[in-house]
Amino acid sequence: MGKFKNTLADLDLDVSTGRVVDFRAREHLRLEPDVGSSPLIYPCHFDNGFVKWPLLNGKKPNAIAMSTETRDLMVASGYYVLTKRFSSKEERRRIVSVIYDPQRIKATSVGFENHLNYFHANGNGITPDLAKGLALYLNSTLFDKYFRLFSGHTQVNATDLRKMHYPTRQQLIRLGKHVNTTMPDQETIDSIIESKCIKDE
Repeated sequence: MGKFKNTLADLDLDVSTGRVVDFRAREHLRLEPDVGSSPLIYPCHFDNGFVKWPLLNGKKPNAIAMSTETRDLMVASGYYVLTKRFSSKEERRRIVSVIYDPQRIKATSVGFENHLNYFHANGNGITPDLAKGLALYLNSTLFDKYFRLFSGHTQVNATDLRKMHYPTRQQLIRLGKHVNTTMPDQETIDSIIESKCIKDE
């Protein structure tokens, strides 16, 4: 990790907690998308490194009605990187990250539920390759092990993610070229990080 000197601020990025607290917005939630609603993303929508939406016949809502009451809970559609705020002790990694790809989900805005963190650029989406590279880095064994050194609990807060160090913007974009329609397996992720960010230096 000593190879990586950049903070999120250095990369012109930030990370925030999802704005939609579902029990407070219950009257606006919809199990299935309908006219006048926007996608609502939960951890259950995580699938092979990307958001898979909608997830019908599940227990969680898939959409939130657009109104004056919910407008401030949404963000504009774009590429975002999401992580779970809570992981179970049984999960292999503490950090579990996916890409929200606006090419897969046609919507003008999206809501991220409060059990998620989302990486963004001044409240908006980020470029596709940067998003893919950041997600790949977050899913690496290196990042996960380093995160565990100072965070012994299973919660992943936005503040904790801001304290971490990251590759350069150019390195992240290069990493993103290795993510296609799904996230590579763990061994491949770690090999890419080793060859493109560590041995390259």
